[in-house]
Amino acid sequence: MRMVTPRRLAVDARFVATLLVLAGTATSIQAQDAGILREHHAWGRFSPESWVRVRKLTEEFDDAGRLKSVSTTETKTSLVAVDDFGCTLRVEVAVDVAGKRFAAQPRMVRVGYYGESDGDLATLRGTGSEMLDIGGNKVPCVVLEAAVNGNNEKSVSTISYCESVSPFVLRRQTVVTDTSGQQVHRQTAVETLAVDMPYKVLTELKTVAYLRTSERHSQGSSHTIEVYCLEIPGGVVAHSSKEFDTAGQLLRRSTLELIDYASINGLPAADPDSPLRHRVRRPLLPLRSK
Repeated sequence: MRMVTPRRLAVDARFVATLLVLAGTATSIQAQDAGILREHHAWGRFSPESWVRVRKLTEEFDDAGRLKSVSTTETKTSLVAVDDFGCTLRVEVAVDVAGKRFAAQPRMVRVGYYGESDGDLATLRGTGSEMLDIGGNKVPCVVLEAAVNGNNEKSVSTISYCESVSPFVLRRQTVVTDTSGQQVHRQTAVETLAVDMPYKVLTELKTVAYLRTSERHSQGSSHTIEVYCLEIPGGVVAHSSKEFDTAGQLLRRSTLELIDYASINGLPAADPDSPLRHRVRRPLLPLRSK
């Protein structure tokens, strides 16, 4: 099947002006007014009816390090709505354990472009610029600080952003605390290891980035290597992950793979004669019934 290669994402004049203001004055603004991440967000750049299905294999271990259970989870995530503030996703999950399948009720999830949930307030300010070294190449980035205030938690993320290099947010360090900011609940660091790498996605070779995510919290830690592709809704086409307790004992490990997707590009076309949107639909692999 012929794929339409997305054009390099354009950045409008308002976006460029916003970055200049942020870098120069560090003025706090509403995140949605910045217009930074919709075009570069893993879901925000697509139109409704885009979806992705992934399969995750998980092994869990007991206190002695012996394998105690294996499960397979299939998740279909569909884009229901998208706007300047965020995306609404429909998530369908089915888990296979010991030869039995358990399907959860589909749920609707609202995701903001800075990780905020529905009703949370996100603010953004620029704190300067930096050069990141990715695979021996120096990449100029704008440094932003995104703060999200929820009902029970608040998070502050330091973001290294480059509008010309996918996955665009090249580094993110996040600290989640209680609403007072005194008690740390978890810390997460995401960094880009490599960009513009070839990777086989289903039947085709595509360009991907490799990311590493490390998270620490009161129960332990986790480490994940992720393969990210701009052309796939949600971005993630594969990952490998390990979770540990506070003593460093392995609790579980997992792998994730893409098994199916359909994408509708919601960005403006590269030229007036091109279709506004393109659809790429893979052979349907339906979730099995109970």
